[in-house]
Amino acid sequence: MTETPIFIVGAPRSGTTLLAATLATHSRISCGPETHFFRRLSETEPADLLADWPDRAVDFICSIKHSGFTGHESKLLIEKYDLQPEEVAAFLAHKAPIVPNILASITEQHMARMGKQRWAEKTPDHLAYVNLIRHYFPDAPIIRIIRDPRDMALSLTRVPWGAGSFFEALLFWRRADQISRDFFVTDENSYTLRFEDLLSTPRETLQQLCQFVGEVFETGMLDTSQMGKQVNSRGVPWKAKVSQPFDPSRIGVWRQEISQADNQLAEAVLGDRLAEYGYPQKESFARLGELFPASGLAVKYEAELKAIAGQGVRFWKRAPDETSSVKVFLGDPAANNWLAHGGGKIKNAFSISTEVIKANMTKNQIYWIPEGDGQDWTGYLAFGLKKLLGSHKVAAGAS
Repeated sequence: MTETPIFIVGAPRSGTTLLAATLATHSRISCGPETHFFRRLSETEPADLLADWPDRAVDFICSIKHSGFTGHESKLLIEKYDLQPEEVAAFLAHKAPIVPNILASITEQHMARMGKQRWAEKTPDHLAYVNLIRHYFPDAPIIRIIRDPRDMALSLTRVPWGAGSFFEALLFWRRADQISRDFFVTDENSYTLRFEDLLSTPRETLQQLCQFVGEVFETGMLDTSQMGKQVNSRGVPWKAKVSQPFDPSRIGVWRQEISQADNQLAEAVLGDRLAEYGYPQKESFARLGELFPASGLAVKYEAELKAIAGQGVRFWKRAPDETSSVKVFLGDPAANNWLAHGGGKIKNAFSISTEVIKANMTKNQIYWIPEGDGQDWTGYLAFGLKKLLGSHKVAAGAS
């Protein structure tokens, strides 16, 4: 490799394909289909791939296949790049036995075929592996594209592999954002751009991006009609717009397509991140709420949490030292492992009981969203907690 590669990451439906196609229109930069290389690399022992060079490395890269779905079954990575195992082996036979060359056996050969001098790689879920990318490519620019999570969530519910609900998609976005947040705050060779800026001011946004990656902006980057087809190698319909002109009407679709209550819940769980990225908010929340045992159960109780958010409760802090005045208990003490968080079951049951009793004596508020009607017998400790929480129970499906 004679040029430092570029990596593009982001939550699904955030504009990664459009950004990849835009960069691929540059006269010096190529970008092929998603590789999912670092996700697969994280599941193996890298040192093993370097033994018996290049045989194990060839077997590894030629085995990568991203999971498919009905109507669009998975294809091998080398098939998406129109390569044969023999071509991969021949490339690696003349390269040093290092992990970056395994990925380059795909991306660099594609670059050469395109007549380019630098390659980019785009896989959205590499957002979870940015530290691994940085380990193997210490000088590579890593670009993250973000999109208003409400628009992303709407879009994610409309693809066959996406989320089951708008709320589930919002929670997915928050997890994806959280897992890479520290990296993009501290890494000096990373860059974040907004999907909305790319659509509304493409020339200025791409000029700044080119300056970051060390390239000269080219006006041809504003036309993705040809490269969009190459990046969208499988011709899937939800990526069709990547070959169309930049369309600012795709910004803020959530304003017309979600209810006030849905937006209120979105801001109750994501308000801090919306503010961080400069996205508008309509709602105000006077109180801080805390979920227990964890937000992983939240998607099961969307209607109840929507009702609680409607009472002015948010689930993010305005300041690091802010303390919650609302506690929301999710599910069943036994079935959902309330008592299995260290310290022993009796100690944990006592701690929860004390918290509930103190809340009853103060202005703090307790909500309990039970599993079913909350009356099933699940043991003495769990039964005692459920009796104590009975008066705080939120009716199933509350709205």
